[in-house]
Amino acid sequence: MKLKPFAYMLSAVLLAVPGSFAFAQDGGKDAQVECTSSRTEIMTLNEPVFETLSVWDTLYATKDGMDVFSDAVPLSGGAIVAAGSYTADKKDLSYRPLLVKFDEHRKVVWEMREKTAGQQTIHRILPSKDGFIVLGDIADSAKGNGIYTRRYNADGKGAEVHPLFEAGFDLDARAIVAAQDGAGYLIAVQAVSKKDGYTQKGMLYKIDHNGGLTWKRAFTSGRSTVINNVQATLDRGYVLTGQIVVDEKRSGGWVIVLDGNGGIKWQRNYPRGMAASFQAAAQTADGGFILSGKARPSGARGNQLAAWVMRTDSGGSPKWQRYFRGDYSYEAPDLIVYHDGRSSVLLNGRGMDGEHRSHARLITLSPLGAVQKIENFTDGHNATASKLVSGTEAERIIAGYAQSGFGDKQADNKPESAPSYTYDAWLIAGVPLDLYEDPCDNPPDMSPILP
Repeated sequence: MKLKPFAYMLSAVLLAVPGSFAFAQDGGKDAQVECTSSRTEIMTLNEPVFETLSVWDTLYATKDGMDVFSDAVPLSGGAIVAAGSYTADKKDLSYRPLLVKFDEHRKVVWEMREKTAGQQTIHRILPSKDGFIVLGDIADSAKGNGIYTRRYNADGKGAEVHPLFEAGFDLDARAIVAAQDGAGYLIAVQAVSKKDGYTQKGMLYKIDHNGGLTWKRAFTSGRSTVINNVQATLDRGYVLTGQIVVDEKRSGGWVIVLDGNGGIKWQRNYPRGMAASFQAAAQTADGGFILSGKARPSGARGNQLAAWVMRTDSGGSPKWQRYFRGDYSYEAPDLIVYHDGRSSVLLNGRGMDGEHRSHARLITLSPLGAVQKIENFTDGHNATASKLVSGTEAERIIAGYAQSGFGDKQADNKPESAPSYTYDAWLIAGVPLDLYEDPCDNPPDMSPILP
């Protein structure tokens, strides 16, 4: 039996079986579950071994230039539409929109490679009634950097582009979600001051189905704020995840829970280490949240980060948190939460030198935060994951890109002599999770005397 993610299984009945349960950790070693949860654990991950089975994987590449996938929409029958960006050749410095539909055998059905006048990307894609809607970044010589939405039909034919700009700020598209009232979409945006290039604020736009602005909200609680994601909640509201700078030397992961009109119900800051940020959230059946992101440990040097996963109750109080570190710089950009309380968390492991191969990992956690399974994936010389989505058969699909070439040898340290790396767009589907019966979810006490 294959499990569907919680978002598609709101009416599912939670299974409960008492007793102990064996689970596989990083090295495949069995251990016994304890029905208690340590509040905080810091875990050092082993060097990845790339022997994990997958349902399928594919690289999409053209002869010249670079191709990257940033998101994907699974379709019935096993087809999938992937979205991202491309460059025309190795010398091209401007990314342009890319859409590719694959059939159930990962053969290209159609591809859309827009030839725009300047920089324009696709960051996210959602299914719509007649096809798809995409969110991306767009550059304008007069207005600066903005965001845009655009609709495509099922055959990849695009409609009018709807850009949005903010006076005095450059915008960076982060996430899009269908509005709970059915009247358009909500878009998470990062705004960076054109004046100093440092001052930032997280913003939320609501647009109608024609791309027109309905309302916008700016969140400026701290010295600087970042909104990385927006997702729907069970009570017809939304949850925002990001980062808030609390002083000159410290930042924390930030969660804001909104009502359906964008009003703040509550918000909390979670300072961790030297700096911390949440990148995604998913709600659990009890109304709580599992959050994923990254943190820079106290005393850390350079850019080496730890992936961070935290579970909270419905009011934001932490129940448990897990940090994953090792010989790589780790972050957790996305996750899927299942109706039984488990979660599959996507990790990026970035190699800090040429001896370590960048890769993606899927870590499966129990409802109490115990590591049940770790799966390792990579391709080419290095690979990076952008998004994790659930397939129509509950396969866990990763969209990203793989490094296919190192470019020409660098003769000196001058910027113009830097090698031109090449990247191919990458999709891989991890196997669905097996049926799970929570050994810690005991049935109510019953009389031993049968009627």
